[in-house]
Amino acid sequence: MKAIALAIGIATVVLAAGTPVRADPSSGFAGGYVGVNAGVARGSSNFGTDPGCVPVGANGTFCEQSSTSSVNGTHVARSGSGDLSDSGFTGGIQGGYNWQSGSIVFGGEADFGALDLGKSIDRAGVFPFPFLGTTYALGESMSTDWLVTLRGKLGYVAAPQLLLYATAGVAFTELDFSSSYSDNAVDVTFPGGAGSGSSSDVLTGWTVGGGGEWKLDERWSIKAEYLYLDFGSMTVAVPVSNTAAFAQTMRVDADLDIHLARIGLNYRY
Repeated sequence: MKAIALAIGIATVVLAAGTPVRADPSSGFAGGYVGVNAGVARGSSNFGTDPGCVPVGANGTFCEQSSTSSVNGTHVARSGSGDLSDSGFTGGIQGGYNWQSGSIVFGGEADFGALDLGKSIDRAGVFPFPFLGTTYALGESMSTDWLVTLRGKLGYVAAPQLLLYATAGVAFTELDFSSSYSDNAVDVTFPGGAGSGSSSDVLTGWTVGGGGEWKLDERWSIKAEYLYLDFGSMTVAVPVSNTAAFAQTMRVDADLDIHLARIGLNYRY
């Protein structure tokens, strides 16, 4: 609900940037507009794991630094690295304002959309340095379900009804990422190691892209555009332990980038 309220507020500010004008044949692509959009997005989250091997003698769950058991950490780090990618629907609303000087059009646009991206993966491995446990398992999961962008636009009227434009700006989304660990070190006095961690952060990134818009009449137009979005990375702490005396904290770094293609319908007022 906070994201929706933010998007509505952003759109209101953008639409208020200029005085509403009544569309007429001489206005070209100038003026305020609102619209809807729909398309497909592909998101990719690259992740890497730091096993968090403890100093020698500190009793880690599965590895200590600079010791024979450190090879276990190397294998867990390798298993805990990869990519979570998914494609899904995106759709939402947009609003903006254009100014036109001859064939040059410049302006700003804000949009809010839903995303349907989520992926999980499970991996297993064998410890090269066995102890009471010989195997381990990892689970990784990512998801995001909304997107907001604030972008500037610069375009060229290639034909009376056709605007070609480039666009760039800032983007916001919420990335949920979780990671889990377990091993089979189980006996009466020494249970298997296990632990999990998750984080849900609103990330700020950048976006760049371009598109074209075709006027159907003086009020209605359709558009097609592509955006690339990069949101940087976040870190998730994953504390794992066998008992209170044997513990360590893994750390998973996960980033997010999105390729988005969509079509839209705009109404000029």
